[in-house]
Amino acid sequence: MCRDVNTMYIDNDIINEISQECLNTDQLVGHLTLSLSKKIKSTSGHVHIHFRNKSDHIVIVWSNGRLREIGAKSAGCKKGQFVKWEISQFCDYKGQEVLEKLYDEIESMEIDGEEFNKIWLSYNEFIRWLVENRSFI
Repeated sequence: MCRDVNTMYIDNDIINEISQECLNTDQLVGHLTLSLSKKIKSTSGHVHIHFRNKSDHIVIVWSNGRLREIGAKSAGCKKGQFVKWEISQFCDYKGQEVLEKLYDEIESMEIDGEEFNKIWLSYNEFIRWLVENRSFI
């Protein structure tokens, strides 16, 4: 990766590689931990992932750089609450396989922490941010 004053060149092969890696939630958590620890010195957090044509969304929670939980959340859920996976719109999938099966339906991804807030409007935009923040090194 080369950086000049105004732009950063990002190799598409790197983007494709990271994009595939992050379909695995453990890998995703690792990349998020690296990126966020550089920005806010935190190794814990959560990311909300919203999908087209679904009112439920998933939340991936990690602590100390490790996946802790993948939960399903409905509009009626309060902060910190999940619906039972078995009655969510993701019940046909295991938590670990939702990203792999539905990544092309991602509508947005959001981190809404106390120290860091960001929304990405696509999976590709999110991956580009990870790469730009050099989380893959």
